[in-house]
Amino acid sequence: MTERENALHVINHDGLAEWIPAGCDCLEMIIPTNVVRERPAYLLGMEGSGYDYWGCWWEFEQDIMGASPLPGRQPCKDITKWREQVTFPDIDAIDWSGAEIFTSRLDRENKLSMFFWESGPFERLHALVGFQEALEAMYEEPEAFNELMQAITDFRVAMIPKIKEHYNPDIIINLDDFGHQTNSFMSKEAFREFILPYDKQVGDAIKANGMIYCHHSCGKIDGLMDEIVEMGPQMILGLFAPYNDQKAVVEKYGDKLIFIGATNAQRVDMTNDDAVLREEARIYTENFAPTGSMIFDPGTMNPVKAGPMNDEFKKIRDQYSPVPEAN
Repeated sequence: MTERENALHVINHDGLAEWIPAGCDCLEMIIPTNVVRERPAYLLGMEGSGYDYWGCWWEFEQDIMGASPLPGRQPCKDITKWREQVTFPDIDAIDWSGAEIFTSRLDRENKLSMFFWESGPFERLHALVGFQEALEAMYEEPEAFNELMQAITDFRVAMIPKIKEHYNPDIIINLDDFGHQTNSFMSKEAFREFILPYDKQVGDAIKANGMIYCHHSCGKIDGLMDEIVEMGPQMILGLFAPYNDQKAVVEKYGDKLIFIGATNAQRVDMTNDDAVLREEARIYTENFAPTGSMIFDPGTMNPVKAGPMNDEFKKIRDQYSPVPEAN
């Protein structure tokens, strides 16, 4: 059985997987910002401020090695006038030739390819109108908020067949953050009204086009897991430690979801201590492996950090079966 085949069995929860996989062996990431410009056209981890293809300015910050929309420069100043102030990218004008940079080197026989698709519906909306303004609009201009969310979602759904055609990934990661370190951005009721219907449409379209739906969210999202599951993802990139109750979520949903990258990302980012990195790998594994609901990923692209974490995982994974009944 190849790494790819085994990983598919894990994702499908069909009881046929033979080991708990490591992402470094079975997954390949496609970061398409040179073509699908939901961020400025730079690869993840590289410096560069600039505009995305919606006209939003992203300011690169050295201390976090990433870019964020710059407050005050959002293109839509009044959400009730979004039809006049938001310019949607022209799908037919996108030059897809840059996709070959990634597709030409994918190992499709042995690995699953993951398309890293930034700025889901809510992230795109608050990039366009401002974060505070987006939250205020839920209460002050709910009709305009929902109209813009639907228009963004329609664009995103229309992109999915194009992504399938030009990249043909096995998995699409829909990135839409729902929380900060201590809580979700909104109540369950507000999430159900203003967010869930739109990310669910994106997820449904991903699956309808024959790909696996993985959802990514940073922050504390354990209080929204019932709603997130209703969106229909097969995988979750997130549920980070220590501020999410991972064991409680896995106990309830471990038979429906696969979790990747669920480390204490902040602790990993702040250390090069081998012992600490290995400890984080063990905690992550011990929380998810008993239910077979994981593909191990260290949650960092830094090989100095990822190396010992992957090594520690592989030392202990044979204690667990990917088939929960065997644990």
